[in-house]
Amino acid sequence: MTFIFTPVVDIAGFAQDANSKEQVGDQPTKVEWRAERLIFFGKLKFERPWGYMFGWNFNGFEAAQGNHFSNLDARVDIPLFNLGTLKIGRQKLGLSQEWLMPGVDMVFMERSTTDLAFVPQRNVGVMLTNTFADKRGLWSAAWFNDWFANDLSFQANGNQYTGRISYLPVDRDQGQTIVQVAAGLYYREAQNGQLRFRARPEINEASYFLDTKSFPADHSTTTQLEATVQKGRTMIWGALDLTPVAAPKAHNPFFWGGYVAASRVFVGEPRHFNRNSGYYTPVKPPRYSLFRGWGGWEVGMRYTYTDLSSGTIDGGRMGRWTTALSWYPAGGWRLEADCGWNFLVRGGITGYTLGLSGRIQYTIGGL
Repeated sequence: MTFIFTPVVDIAGFAQDANSKEQVGDQPTKVEWRAERLIFFGKLKFERPWGYMFGWNFNGFEAAQGNHFSNLDARVDIPLFNLGTLKIGRQKLGLSQEWLMPGVDMVFMERSTTDLAFVPQRNVGVMLTNTFADKRGLWSAAWFNDWFANDLSFQANGNQYTGRISYLPVDRDQGQTIVQVAAGLYYREAQNGQLRFRARPEINEASYFLDTKSFPADHSTTTQLEATVQKGRTMIWGALDLTPVAAPKAHNPFFWGGYVAASRVFVGEPRHFNRNSGYYTPVKPPRYSLFRGWGGWEVGMRYTYTDLSSGTIDGGRMGRWTTALSWYPAGGWRLEADCGWNFLVRGGITGYTLGLSGRIQYTIGGL
């Protein structure tokens, strides 16, 4: 068994123009005990070992009463010979590199508004996954429905189906030069005859800037296309999400979004690619303590655009530029500062917001 504990503290502040305040209200400066995560994972040593993962999250002292703790993962992984691994329980949906990897290991503090708007992170279900081409490729197919957790009938809660395939057409220099391409599909049935898409502006302490509200619909289908290029300490990546919605009363809206990003590790061990899971690994600081060196440093830049206004739905159109600076002073520690500028077109007006956010995190244990 392996144990991981990661306490995270976030702080965020905002500068808004009058239109932004009219659209989303005045966004206050806020400190949040964000993600005190406790995770256990390991193997049951049968002849063909089974894997397991159990995780919980403390949602902060400011969470509503009864919502201080939430379940992250409760999953068992069963090997099915050459077919792959069958994962049963509450787990990630297996879509998008941003959702696949741990949030505390990403270049930026938050995932893109595109992924936040179109794909949830976890659900209860069954997934079959496997690698191919000597681990240069990875595929998964899954079904989800957590009706028992929502007090809805199985049919009213709606099914979710996902599929993803990724491949490394370029893999050189012992993995220091890679190109990954990936495609995913997410089919989502309406919950109780309603669908809703929304996202915060890549700051968890903010309100939902993008929000379609609930509207009558049958289903949505999200197609994801991704690409990542990494050479040594530099990485460039991007994604595009296309989401047509079967909602005749709303004139069948078509939502979409995407992002492009780049990062550079100036000091420390650069990121690598995890071939078993299909995402890049975290930065590791140099092998000396906080008091003997300057630790590891990384800078990132991302532009995200998400459009939730189509048909009769005005959920908003938002673009955001984000700059991120991370310092890894010693093993387990990370301090990050993000600066983001975004515009929001909603309600017939355009509002502008500057968001500043910071994070202190520490990880005990690990892979």
